[in-house]
Amino acid sequence: MAGRTGVRLAFVAALQYLSARQRAVLTLRDVLGFRTAEVAEMLDTTPAAVDSALRRARTRLAEAGPVEDGLAEPAEATMRTLLDGYVDAFSRADPDALVNLLRIDVELEMPPTPTWFTGRRAVVGFLVDRVLRPHLWRLTPTRANGQPALVVHRHAGDERYEPYGIQVLTLIGTRIAHITAFNDPSLVPTFDFAPTPAP
Repeated sequence: MAGRTGVRLAFVAALQYLSARQRAVLTLRDVLGFRTAEVAEMLDTTPAAVDSALRRARTRLAEAGPVEDGLAEPAEATMRTLLDGYVDAFSRADPDALVNLLRIDVELEMPPTPTWFTGRRAVVGFLVDRVLRPHLWRLTPTRANGQPALVVHRHAGDERYEPYGIQVLTLIGTRIAHITAFNDPSLVPTFDFAPTPAP
């Protein structure tokens, strides 16, 4: 457990030091566990570029050194409450409930799109304007190499929900600190989730 915690805390630190491309490669390779060729296809680049970005990301992490001060993962019960609350707020398109789950300095990114939002107001504002709609999304909690994650399906009419992507969450204390949204349906089968019917 301590080893896994250290890895996840290092990942939290990485978000502060790496470029957007390096963060995307690190998340896809070291958190979600995809092969280099798969990552290259997702990011519309070459395997050599993926390997280069991963090497630079790992080197930058090593140079940053220990960064655990001030970082603390929530207990399992708190983590479950956070994930359940996030799923509920997202599904109901409730921005007020979402605000209560996010750190004031929360960040949202959607690799490989260069979109990047920092701060609770900016993140929630974007979600309200472009993403949150009642009953549009179905989120299923899962894990990605120990990191909290969500399989995302989108309502496709009638009683069908189709695969949409994966969200990886970074939690600090009792709040969500970072949301990495991979809006790529091809990632969903990796987590063995089939399209689900509407309730």
